[in-house]
Amino acid sequence: MTELVDEQLMLSYGQGDVKAFTQLYLRHKNSLYRYFLRQCANPQVAEELYQEVWNKLIKARSQYQVSAKFTTWLYRIAHNELIDYYRRTGTQSKWLDADNQDLETAEFADHNSKSDTEKLDQAQQAKQLKECLAQLPREQKEAFLLKHEADFTLKEIAELVVETTENIKSRIRYAVAKLKHCIKYKLETSNER
Repeated sequence: MTELVDEQLMLSYGQGDVKAFTQLYLRHKNSLYRYFLRQCANPQVAEELYQEVWNKLIKARSQYQVSAKFTTWLYRIAHNELIDYYRRTGTQSKWLDADNQDLETAEFADHNSKSDTEKLDQAQQAKQLKECLAQLPREQKEAFLLKHEADFTLKEIAELVVETTENIKSRIRYAVAKLKHCIKYKLETSNER
């Protein structure tokens, strides 16, 4: 049996196929939630924004037309929700609470095959990455996460956030440079202890 692509599933859902929605939801729930959590660093806010995107998808099901990849359409809704949230609150999270466990080390490897030392190192690296990601400007963090976590192309990200491909490329380049610098600094300071 051939697996349906997202666009076909969304069209089927628009015609009343609830199983198609279930498949879409299962495919995209984790990455969409992580997108919000890493953008706003507050699990409650991330959950609210996440739910609002799914609500909007449900409401738009009968009007959905394939004009871009489904994921581009979905993350466009997510991007707009995030922008609306920042406008409503007048805030943008720049620092991630060190106790916030949004980056689980399980995302990086199978821990059953790792030694305790390797697990500890991996947990420390995940924590450092999380802290460094939180310090990026919102636009750079979003471009970086869409590229490296959601696997969007530069062109898709540019379409999603209504920017030029060159601007997106620059944002990602600056984000990577800042992340490298931040992680290097954290490694140096942790080695001094």
